[in-house]
Amino acid sequence: MWKIALLPLDSRPCCQQFPQLIANIAGAKLVTPQIELLGKFTEPGSCEAVSSWLRSAAEEADGIVVSADQLAYGGLIASRTHDRTLEDALRTLDVLRDIKTRYPAKPIYVSSVLMRIGITGKNAQFAQYLQLVFEYCQLHDRINRLKETGLEEPFKRVKEQIPEEVLSDFFKARERNMHIHKLLIDWAASGAIDFLTITQEDASPVGLHVSEQYELQRYIYERSVQAKTMIYPGADEAAQTLLARLLQNLQQKRIKVYPQFTSESAKLAVAPYEDRPINESVKLHLWAAGAIVVETPNEADFILSVSAPMNHASMPASGLRTAFFDSRHMLTDLVEKVKYDLSAGRRVAIADVGLPNTADIELIQYLLDERLFTQLSGYAGWNTAGNALGTCIAHAVARTLNDKDDGENSKEADHAHYSFLMSRLMDEWGYQAKVRDQVNDWVTKHTSVSPWNLESDYEVVNEQAVLRMNDLFAAVKQRLLEAQQASAAAGCREWIDAELTFVQLPWNRTFEIDVRVEVKLK
Repeated sequence: MWKIALLPLDSRPCCQQFPQLIANIAGAKLVTPQIELLGKFTEPGSCEAVSSWLRSAAEEADGIVVSADQLAYGGLIASRTHDRTLEDALRTLDVLRDIKTRYPAKPIYVSSVLMRIGITGKNAQFAQYLQLVFEYCQLHDRINRLKETGLEEPFKRVKEQIPEEVLSDFFKARERNMHIHKLLIDWAASGAIDFLTITQEDASPVGLHVSEQYELQRYIYERSVQAKTMIYPGADEAAQTLLARLLQNLQQKRIKVYPQFTSESAKLAVAPYEDRPINESVKLHLWAAGAIVVETPNEADFILSVSAPMNHASMPASGLRTAFFDSRHMLTDLVEKVKYDLSAGRRVAIADVGLPNTADIELIQYLLDERLFTQLSGYAGWNTAGNALGTCIAHAVARTLNDKDDGENSKEADHAHYSFLMSRLMDEWGYQAKVRDQVNDWVTKHTSVSPWNLESDYEVVNEQAVLRMNDLFAAVKQRLLEAQQASAAAGCREWIDAELTFVQLPWNRTFEIDVRVEVKLK
């Protein structure tokens, strides 16, 4: 059994828990630091403590995956402020070179986040600044890079509404982070790290980040590390992506994947919070995960079916959109192809990236009605398109690497797979699409806090989330078991039962949920 040391981006389930479950699906052992060392929400992790942990964990690991933002700054939220200096960040990052010197044959894969064009919405006041800073970055880019005219007055008005200390800290953090990105590229060139991903956090086609991407891409060229460094949209899922790459490296395999879209226009759609057509993001995530993109389904180890955004469908000004209800949304094509491919014995994973921060309820209902969901080799639809792609691909890669019938080992991998698949359903569809808006409405009606920072009302809000999730699972459980019976008839392992074993808001906000479903196998 391969043993992998992984330093998560922060303490959220997507960063700390998902990689553990994906490793279980692949039959590998993953070690991570104690969750208390990783910080929580606006409280940064202990860079010195995780640096010490990493040095110790590397000794017995076969390979290492590191989120540089945790090691350098204390996590993703901390990376957006200048609270930790460049000198401090350099000191704790240097453990990577020390490990490579001690264990030169052990692969070290590193992810680093290219800062988004917005600050953290810690409360209602900062949520207002978040949008203003976002607009500031876009206007700055349009004036200075694109040379658009007539924007000076709007730019001045936006700037005047942002406190000087907010902008100053924002730009100091960006400058520090760019220095770290270039240092990591240098280390990729020298061999101190073996592979580097620089993932673009929440962005848009215009903004300050575009010039930063250009600067870094040129630096990658100058340092001759184009085969060892990639820049693409994402952030929270990056450790999962590198874990998938490392698992293939250790097994000396390359998984072949055929991306499948419903139409040519679907390929060209740009997802919210991203800066390029979705087909480009899909290919970049596959290559970053170590997979090979192939041209036909018959060549593939699994098919990645992409439920893509729709550029003509506008998003609501507030609340969550959980469906398009648009006749041009090609659900029939997507689901019927999935049904055909599964019946032909092919593995299929679905990246539900049409809508941000939620599953597409039309798609999930269709899959459940046709009793197809439990036959999938992977599914994800959380947060941004990049986040969902990384999780879905890593899950399917792990499932493909360890999808074999060898008794108890296979049963353990099947248990991990089905439990993670059902957990994704109850997170993306159950919480994000069904429950989260209900909880946010309750917060608005019964408290004086913001869903972005529950302050002292965390316990009562968490209780509301737990109650609603338990009620929803009780209502849908029999439907899932009936769907799985059809999967068992199609050759999948049979279940005895499924239980919702854990529900909790992991941070002091309603944005994400920690939900775990345990499947009991026959």
